[in-house]
Amino acid sequence: MRTRLWPVVLAVLALGTSACVVAPLQQGYTECGEFMGDDPCQPGQYCADATFSSCVPGCTSDVNCARNQECVKEYREQVGTCLNI
Repeated sequence: MRTRLWPVVLAVLALGTSACVVAPLQQGYTECGEFMGDDPCQPGQYCADATFSSCVPGCTSDVNCARNQECVKEYREQVGTCLNI
């Protein structure tokens, strides 16, 4: 009886782990939040506080900008603006 149970257990584990694969976000959308289901930040925004899923306008790198944009920062500034290339 125990030997018949192992293939079933392995099949369930294999199906369960493959269902947890998360698709990558599109360019400009960035994760923001510590919980599953938190909405990502939109292009042109960055995550200011992951605890409260707080997105604010601006960018910290090109990752926060759309595909045809780049993050431009003033000298010594940590936050910039997404501008078209």
